[in-house]
Amino acid sequence: MDISALARAKKFGELERVVYADRTLIKPLVELIGDKDGDVRTGVLNLLSRVGFDYPQDTRPYLGRLIALLDDADPFVKIDAANAVGNLAYRFEDESRRAVPKLRALLNDSQSLVRQEAAYALGNIGFSFVGLVKDIVPLLIHMLESGNDDEREAASHALGKVGIIEPQLIRGILPKLVEVLEFSKEATCGGVLFALGAIGLHYPDEVAKLVPRLIAYLDSGHPNAVKNAIAALGNIGSSNRELVAGAIPKIRQHLESADLDVKMNAKVALGRMGDPAAM
Repeated sequence: MDISALARAKKFGELERVVYADRTLIKPLVELIGDKDGDVRTGVLNLLSRVGFDYPQDTRPYLGRLIALLDDADPFVKIDAANAVGNLAYRFEDESRRAVPKLRALLNDSQSLVRQEAAYALGNIGFSFVGLVKDIVPLLIHMLESGNDDEREAASHALGKVGIIEPQLIRGILPKLVEVLEFSKEATCGGVLFALGAIGLHYPDEVAKLVPRLIAYLDSGHPNAVKNAIAALGNIGSSNRELVAGAIPKIRQHLESADLDVKMNAKVALGRMGDPAAM
């Protein structure tokens, strides 16, 4: 199978099918990340990210090559590489350890999209290996305070993932999250909602006054806001079901959502609260 021809013809859907059917093709697929065509590189890195998420052991031998791309001069390569590394390295502590210093450096990159992808990747790694990112939390908080809406979204989501594991690391940012939420658009507030839920998982009483606002997001119509509001309410409700009892009927309605992430989050949230609708 000539996968290079499929890639250069931009037939990435067909390329995905053949690689999933024959994962020995991952090795020649990796060779295509050096292609001069930026669309080919992006398509290949995105495909590696997906196939590696589903079959991590098959892509593990090539993680070093992907981590090295975090030093590439091309910002678009760094963006795609950070996305791929964030989706793949978090399963393996040794590769994560190699990736974290490079991702940390990218938090100071001149390009906002690079900074965002680095934050998301660090959040994924921190969820698995929190010890590797503890000293990066102040940098993420700084991004939360000084970045644009998309950077705040990325930083909040990363802080939420870290905070689920080590809640004391983010407990003090609750006032800042509330402040950011005041100015965030519904389409770019998911990370803040997720972080609020991470705090609420461990300290439900501290976020009790915010529960009505979280419930209001369930009717926002923005999938990113809805799915993260559901996740937040599920986390809070797993610690104190009574605090979010008013949200349960609305969450049940999202079990019929056409958005798979919203639907799955609803099922998980209700399950965490022991609701029979999740069964």
